[in-house]
Amino acid sequence: MTDSDFDAEDGIAAAQRQLQEAAQQAQQNRDRAQQLSADVERLTGTARSRRGEVTVRARVGGRIDDITFAESADDLTLQALARLTVQTIANAQHDAMSSLAERGAELFGAESDIAASLRSDADRGFPAGGPQAGGLSWT
Repeated sequence: MTDSDFDAEDGIAAAQRQLQEAAQQAQQNRDRAQQLSADVERLTGTARSRRGEVTVRARVGGRIDDITFAESADDLTLQALARLTVQTIANAQHDAMSSLAERGAELFGAESDIAASLRSDADRGFPAGGPQAGGLSWT
């Protein structure tokens, strides 16, 4: 056996190891993606107006599960209540999407492309009303 034969065999073995590692990483990523997909159905976000007039629970993707009005909501004008409700819904939707982004960071790493994309989707697709937009706070 010549040195060139030995080098070729080493190269083939190294390439096979690399391919096996890549296949294992791909399987791990598939498993993580399936976990994240399942989390889409269970994750929710909740927001409450600062004085508690409105509480909203939303799911990933924006679906609203519940809106609750406290008795203090009766003290607001309909226009003020509508504006406060819309802002609280936005916060709950953003909270749900942010929860998905956090889960993506747990599964794939905080600096992963998936986590970054989910954070971007939360900010772009479901912007929060935020405290500056009407006196809201996260719960």
